[in-house]
Amino acid sequence: MRILDRYILAEWAKVFALTLLSFMGLLLLSEGYNWIPDFLGWGASFGTILQFMLLSLVNDLSMLIPISLLISVIFVLATMNRNHEISAARAAGIGMWRLTAPLWAAGLFLAGLLALLNAVLVPDALDAQNTLVEEAQFAALKSKGGTVIPKGQAYSVSFENAKARRLWLISNLGLSTGQAFEVIVHSFDEKNREIRCVTARFAEFRKTPQGWRWTFRDGREMRFDPATGSLMAQPRFKELTLPDYDDDPEVMFYSTKDPDKLSLREVSRFVDQSGSNPGGQNAAYAMRYHSIMSTPVICLIVVAVAIPFSVGAGRISPMVGVAKTFGLFLTFYFLTSFCAAFGESGALPPMIAAWIPAVLVAAWVIPKLRSVN
Repeated sequence: MRILDRYILAEWAKVFALTLLSFMGLLLLSEGYNWIPDFLGWGASFGTILQFMLLSLVNDLSMLIPISLLISVIFVLATMNRNHEISAARAAGIGMWRLTAPLWAAGLFLAGLLALLNAVLVPDALDAQNTLVEEAQFAALKSKGGTVIPKGQAYSVSFENAKARRLWLISNLGLSTGQAFEVIVHSFDEKNREIRCVTARFAEFRKTPQGWRWTFRDGREMRFDPATGSLMAQPRFKELTLPDYDDDPEVMFYSTKDPDKLSLREVSRFVDQSGSNPGGQNAAYAMRYHSIMSTPVICLIVVAVAIPFSVGAGRISPMVGVAKTFGLFLTFYFLTSFCAAFGESGALPPMIAAWIPAVLVAAWVIPKLRSVN
């Protein structure tokens, strides 16, 4: 590594660390303002509150890393440009690609770190954070003599298995008990015409080497003519097992949660069963999955945008470039939110909606990079 590379990396690392720590401090204050009164009301200990706050910092890193990288890269390059250090380097025969190689390496490293955070660390932190909240709430309810909902219990579950063309409606789903009450399952053909409807007072499910096995009890199986929609038969049954009904009850449980609160492992299981580009309510879960997958690319886009944004003619103050980053960040955030809304509603395929902002920014910045070089 050349002395110039070490110098650029050192200057960037100082600004990046200060920016990241500043944002983390602000978000920590916000989280404390929102959650500490609740934990105190539940009677939680200081250790529980501290653990929750530290987990919040881990969850916020995936959002703070790209914006901190953008501000730090622009500040460092604008400072070098104002001090004519970039002009001196280019006069010595060093091109912009080679000059900014340390920043590209930092962006690549942070992209890998962001992928690791989204795939492993953030999901684990989110699960642990939700567990702390649930345990504190349950402890408060028990101390007051209130009714506690068992963990893994969900009411009014609606789950669409797009791959198998089935719609499940369950009044009460218990993962811990392996039972579901008031179950209705609609089955459709390739043209989305109903061909079967199974209703049962309750059902039992268990996992086997071949997959999940559902046993329906005390119900009725109705079969329909797909061409006319007329009812052909509706025999009652005491017990019914359908081998092709292998839907995952854990994935059904995920459908009762907010997609933004699901980890990559959970949302990938959901998408694997419901399809990568579903419509209806499942589109929001697929959008969450593809958003997580596309997030690491932002770090490389940030470096690409920062270079032409901060290197220009004249001795421009670094703070001018930093100020411009907020406008640029808001524009990118608006574009991402706009595309996400279309993806969550099913108006656009979630995979396309998640990648459109990155593609558009790349198409805009590549010609500027060439002109700067």
